Amino acid sequence: MTNARNARYDVVVVGGGAAGMSAAVAAAGTGAKVVLIERYGFLGGAAANSLVLAYCGFFQKGPEPIVAVRGIGEQFLNILASIGQDVSPVVSPSGNRIILLDPEAVKFAGDRLLDEAGVSVLLHSRVTGAAVDDGRITSITVTDHAGGFEVNASAFVDASGEATLASLSGAEMSVDSFTSPHIQPASMPVRIGGVAPGIEFDRDRMADLIAVHNLISDAPIHRGDGGVMFRLPISGDYWWMTIDLVTDGLTGADLGAAERQARQEAWRNLGLLRQLRGFEKAYIVATGPQIGIRETRRPKSREDLTGKALERGWRRDDGIGRAAWPMEVHEAPGRARLIDVGGEGFADIPPGALRAVDIDNLYLGGRVAGADSIAYGSSRVMGTAFATGQAAGVMAALNVDRRRENETIRRELKAQNALI
Repeated sequence: MTNARNARYDVVVVGGGAAGMSAAVAAAGTGAKVVLIERYGFLGGAAANSLVLAYCGFFQKGPEPIVAVRGIGEQFLNILASIGQDVSPVVSPSGNRIILLDPEAVKFAGDRLLDEAGVSVLLHSRVTGAAVDDGRITSITVTDHAGGFEVNASAFVDASGEATLASLSGAEMSVDSFTSPHIQPASMPVRIGGVAPGIEFDRDRMADLIAVHNLISDAPIHRGDGGVMFRLPISGDYWWMTIDLVTDGLTGADLGAAERQARQEAWRNLGLLRQLRGFEKAYIVATGPQIGIRETRRPKSREDLTGKALERGWRRDDGIGRAAWPMEVHEAPGRARLIDVGGEGFADIPPGALRAVDIDNLYLGGRVAGADSIAYGSSRVMGTAFATGQAAGVMAALNVDRRRENETIRRELKAQNALI
């Protein structure tokens, strides 16, 4: 039985997705005592809790697969491969390479990754409070079914996706779904079974069915081409993403309403899908415990990654990771634009993007990391989150002189086989 109540750590990581897992393992790799706190009963983040079953950002766009993320992300892929999941990249319709995932394999691989690194893991646990003194977090309150307790640490990583720790700490926000005029919509991926091997998705026929539906329905299907549809590894099920909805992503009322609507649309869409040859007996295997959230809020960072830097593929001497996924900006349900990364096919991520501007010992990974509205379309994806998480974990764990901080961080990242 794990007893972490009222314990003290060197580093606390909030969130068990790609960024959080990577941050925790990276920090532990420096010799730090680390605990990861996750609200679900499993690790894996959006790949496990929202069925976002594709890792984007591990490769640059181009005719040949060029790796953009190594380090902890590569360790995780190696574990997936060792338990029988194919991690070979596939080319998406946009010309980008993605790695398709099995959600149960992701959960198990997360357990193994953190166990092997010696990280303490608190599942079914939420951060519900933070104590701040003189611009530093001194402790957080964690609540599980048994009640609340205090966890103390020297440094903290917010990899929660929704900037939960940053918000509770009073950090100034650069984006907040309560006040921002535009937040990227959420998507509800659906896992489809009952389709025999060798049966291909007839996209043209589906587009025709959707067009007829949209002529007579008050609830149109926004992805008129039928959306994203791929065969999954291990199970051979189809992964279907064609439901986009607007939600603040934070309040139970609004988030829950979006999820209920998404489930209604999933069953409605299934009726259309069954009209395709070979899909007559298709059924919904699963939807995630929650809808897939792209954007809610993030704190002001010390230096955002910018769209300009990505468009030009800017390199920098203090970079801590590579952003290689195109700037994928979802402007409204069913409407997205992709802006390719320039230069060598990636831009270096500034270390300041992983530090809150007004809390000295708060580091940021994944969707919480600093980026302007255009660059965020690239930095938020899970492959890149492994890179920002690893760097945030190293930065949180190392106690270095500020004048030599970047040199020391990069040395440690290189020792951990990160690609910088």
